[in-house]
Amino acid sequence: MLAKIIFIAVITVILGITISNFNKEFKVYITIIFGILVMYMLFTELKEYIQEFVNIFTKYNIKTEYFTTILKIVGIAYICDFISLLCKDLSYESVGKKVEMAGKLIILIYSIDVIRLFLDQVLLLVNG
Repeated sequence: MLAKIIFIAVITVILGITISNFNKEFKVYITIIFGILVMYMLFTELKEYIQEFVNIFTKYNIKTEYFTTILKIVGIAYICDFISLLCKDLSYESVGKKVEMAGKLIILIYSIDVIRLFLDQVLLLVNG
């Protein structure tokens, strides 16, 4: 997987350098397409591992709410980081910072749900 991403990155850089000599606007499009392609490749690979986690949660009778919420938090972190870096690449660093801040606040909101679910589980174990 990593070798594929590195290979595509090298092709993207070479293509970006070559095309930017003719039209700088296309460099942005190439960068965006590369980012989307890499995210697609990673999420496709991740799909198998997510199913393994769901099976573990099911095997031990753990509510899948925990896993769903944690997965949302991780997804938000990666998407916000990707968008923030893209904004920085396009010289919109201020917009990227706002995306990072919004992502952190949304992660905080979802974290409260995880803490609540965790406390519910602990109280259930303590009270029998």
